[in-house]
This record gives sequence, C-alpha cells and structure tokens, in this order.
Amino acid sequence: MQKIKILPDVVANQIAAGEVVQRPESVIKELIENSLDAGSDSIFVVVKGAGKQLIHIVDNGFGMSKEDLLLSVRRHATSKIYSSDDLERIITYGFRGEALASIAAVSQLEIRTRQKEDEMGWKLLSEPSKELIIEPCITEIGTQIFVKNLFYNVPARRKFLKSNLTEFRYISDTMIKFALSKPEIRFTFYDEDTLIFDLKPSDLINRIKDLWGENTSSSLLPVYLENEYIKINGFIGKPHLVKQSKSGQYIFLNGRSIINKSISHAIFSAYEHLLEKSGNPFYIIFIELNPESFDVNVHPQKNEVKFEDERMIYGFMNKAVSKTLQENNLAPEYHFINQQVSQPFGKIDNNQVSPDKDYLIVNKLTGEIIEKTQTNSLNSTFPQSHYYPRQQFNHREQAFTSAFDKIFGNSPNEDKSNIDIFKTETGESSESSNISYWQLHNKYILTQTANGLTIIDQHAAHERILYEKALKAMNREFSYSQQLLFPVTVKVTPTEMKLIEELKTELNSLGFVFDFLSVDKIEITSVPLDTINGEEINSFREIIETYDEYQKVRHTNKRDNLAASYSCKSAIKTGQKLSVEEMKNLITELQKCEVPYACPHGRPIIIEFTLDFLDRKFGRIL
Repeated sequence: MQKIKILPDVVANQIAAGEVVQRPESVIKELIENSLDAGSDSIFVVVKGAGKQLIHIVDNGFGMSKEDLLLSVRRHATSKIYSSDDLERIITYGFRGEALASIAAVSQLEIRTRQKEDEMGWKLLSEPSKELIIEPCITEIGTQIFVKNLFYNVPARRKFLKSNLTEFRYISDTMIKFALSKPEIRFTFYDEDTLIFDLKPSDLINRIKDLWGENTSSSLLPVYLENEYIKINGFIGKPHLVKQSKSGQYIFLNGRSIINKSISHAIFSAYEHLLEKSGNPFYIIFIELNPESFDVNVHPQKNEVKFEDERMIYGFMNKAVSKTLQENNLAPEYHFINQQVSQPFGKIDNNQVSPDKDYLIVNKLTGEIIEKTQTNSLNSTFPQSHYYPRQQFNHREQAFTSAFDKIFGNSPNEDKSNIDIFKTETGESSESSNISYWQLHNKYILTQTANGLTIIDQHAAHERILYEKALKAMNREFSYSQQLLFPVTVKVTPTEMKLIEELKTELNSLGFVFDFLSVDKIEITSVPLDTINGEEINSFREIIETYDEYQKVRHTNKRDNLAASYSCKSAIKTGQKLSVEEMKNLITELQKCEVPYACPHGRPIIIEFTLDFLDRKFGRIL
C-alpha cells in the first residue's frame, strides 16, 4: 500500500501559513513590507477585533496589473528576486513570495489595486477551497487589502490567539517599528473607529517626539560610528530612561527591524556600570551593512539575522555606544587603590623545630604558630549568611528555630502581628532605645541587634511597605490619594492606553485619578501619597510599563501585579542617600508589615551576621 502522498494545495498552503502567519500582527507586518517595496509614501492601517475580524491596509504604491494580481496569491510568486544569486544581496523587505498565498489560505481575502497608467483597477476575492474571483473595479492608485476572519477555517489556530489586548499590543509594537524605520513615510493607524496615530513625514528625532513626547526625545543622545564596512547611527537614552521591560529597544538592519541577542548585549554592556541588572536602556539603533555580509533568510518571519562576522559587529556596536556615553560624561571612571593581598599563613617543613610534627603552620604577620587542629577552619569557605525565604514560615511546626525567629524574637506559638524586628542587647525595643544606623554605599542599612549585625536592603524594604499599602488601598481599606495643585498631562503609546483603560478602576483605587484627553494623552489630577514630588509622570508611566512586563512573568491577579509594579517603581532607589531619621522611619514602617522578611518578588529584605559567626571568622572561637 502506498503511504506517501502529495498534499492537496489547500493543506500545503495552510501549513505554510503556520510559518508565516502566526497572529494578526504577522499579517500586518507582511502586508506593510509589500507596501514599502511597492514604493508607497503613505500607508493606512485599520484593525477590528485586534485584527481577528478585519485588517484593512491601504497604500499609494505602484499597484498591480490583472496578470500580477492573479499571480500574487500563488505560492512562491514574487517580484523581489529572480535567481539564487539575488538571495545573497536581499535589499527588499519581502522576497519569499509566501505572504499573500499564506494569508489567503487562512482568511477571506480581498485585494483592490490600480496602476498609475490604468483607468480602471482590479478586484480579487479569495476564499479557501473556492475559485478565485477577479473583476474590474473603480479604486485609487495603489493597493487596498482586506483580510477578514483570520483563521476562521483553522479553529485550532484561532483558539491559540491571545486576548484582544495582547494581540493589539503586538500590532502596536510592529506599527511603531515601521514608523521608526521609515520616518519619511506617513503612517495612519486606527483601532476600530479610534485614531491611534497619524504620523506625518519627518526626521527620526521628531518621529520619536511624536510617539513618546518631548520628555523622551530630549533625553536621547545621538550615536554615530562608521568605517568602510559598517555604519551605526541612531539614539540611546540617558540612564534615567531605563525601563523594566525591553519595550524601548529597537534595532534596525538596513531599515529592517531585527532581533539579535549579541547586538543587544553589546549595547547593554556599554551601560553595565550605569544600570542595575534588571534595567533595560532605551535605544533606537540603525545599522547599515553590505547585504552580502549577513543572511536574513534564517527565520520565516525574517526578524532574525545571521552575520558573517558577528564578533566584529559586537565590538563595533559596543564601541559606538561607549563612545557616546563617554563623550557625554556618563561612562564611569574607577580609581583603584593598589593593594597586594597575600595569604598570611605559611607552612614550615622543619623537623628540627618540632620533631614530633611533619610541619608547622605559622602566621607570617604575627609569628603565631597555628595548631594542626585549627587548619581546617583556616581553609573553610565563607558560609552562607542567614536569610529569610518565604517557605520557612509555612512550616512553624519544625523543631528548630529559624534565623528569622532569632532576629524577630518570635516563637512558633507567638502572634506575629506585633513583631519588633530589632532588639538591643538589653532587650529594649528599637523605638525605646538609641539604636545607631549606618548606610553602606547608599544601598544597605546596617544596625546592631542583640544577636549581631543586621543588614537591610533599603529598596526591597520600601518595596514591601508600599506593596502592602497599595493592596490595602485597592481593597478600599483607606484612602491613599493626594490631589495635585496643578494637574499633569501624560503622553502614552497605544499599548499603554489600552492598559490604562483596562486598569482604570484599580489605578483610581491606588490613588491615580485621571481624565482621558485624547487617544494618546491623559491628565492626572491625583496621585498616591508616596509619589515623589515632580516624579508624577515618570512614576505613572513606569508603573504601567512594569505592570505590562509582570503580566507576562508573574502568574498572579491584576491587583497584585499592579501593587508590585507600583511598589517597585515608587520605592527608594539604590544609590539614594538617607538621613538617620529616614532610616529609622523606614525600619519602623517595615516592622508594621504583615510579611517584613521578603519583597513582593520573594527576594530577602534582611540578612543577619550573628556574633557567633563573626567570632569564628575573627578566630575568637575555634
């Protein structure tokens, strides 16, 4: 019995569509690339139901003849390449000839097109498993494409699409990438009947200003570096534009948006000593390279590339960004003290000194002879310090006393609601005694306790305090809002606006009261009590960005994620100098928290070095 068969065209097309068309955003990306290749200088995009119901794209490009229109929906039909040699120097966006055929296999497709020299245009109607219909029509010069009911004939694919908000987020991000890559082209973008943006032709910096506002565009630094092989230009953000997510990172290779971990790492490494590990710098970088020195044909969606000399690209990119930071006095300088650290202990192999021993261990600095029984302690590694993971407190029935209990003075049978984190050697509470606090590198708070030395992460501690306050505010346990004397206006991206609309009730409960002014602007009239004066706009935007990122990685409810986002972005920052009174108030507030031992992300807030541990390290106890 014959087992191998040729697939029917309709099935083969649906399989091909699975590689090219993953979601509505993929359709928009492929169609806009075709519009750009057709010489368009104005592109109009409308989506309904986040592209699931309808995608409508209009361009003013060259248009197609009747013959070209008929061929356009067939697999591997393209006007971009003609031989295998063309694959070595691809200069167009589209080239595989699979886009329209793949889209037609999973949707109801309509194309209207007219060339400049033709009086009449042509209309094509395509539906899977049905004959093509082509007829003359009256239409403008260029091409209009309607993609209706995406994946209607492939239910298994349709059910894996995300929510409308998530799918719209993908579309919005792709529209922004095209708008940045081609600032000289007009892009108009509608969601249903709502205008998201209408970007007129301009230069790159003004396009950035139109998308993100004056605050962002004025905080950018120009990047430029060129040699005979490669040219890099664009903009990088100053450190204060750091984001929690990677939503503000754009790399373009010969005008095409790409993803490349090596290049991204080269940029980040230039910022390495300016940002925390979780921070992501803002940048819009353009790379110009000979098309023969890279391959864009390594991924069905053409967003990944393979370079001929990736090491050279990495080094040149890092040099370009580092040069810009140094020229703007942002690259750090380090002044190291010349110190020579050596092992003070030495072995003397001399039986005459001590005939009953093979060797002696001597401290060369003090002359002290170390007994053989002590050498094990000299070679021991630094033990792990005590910290307070969340799971320790879910097993109070265990016989041992945890490090948390030692610091907090809390036995398994005690009520934890009135914990005093720090007690002095006399047993007095921190509020009734004169405890000293020190700040280490404007990052950690050090204080003495009855058991030794305790170190507190100031950012994590404040994060926990604000997180619990935010949750109580959203549960309407108390009012957490203060009215602004002068309302502030915030410009937001389409994705941010969708999130704000979805979170309006929770944001109001948290303390952010605002009105919608337009499709990309809101006016904030009240903010949470702990918002720093002058940071209202940055705080609001960072909270929205962080919430968006947390939704992808934290599988918790909406309010928890919003509270965690607010606490992360509003908390005292690493590097912020605190007065003794501020340190004392922070610790007092931490004592009132229900869970004072870990930040909302599960990281420890407090670490203890006991006297016993310190005595052992200093050789007081063997």
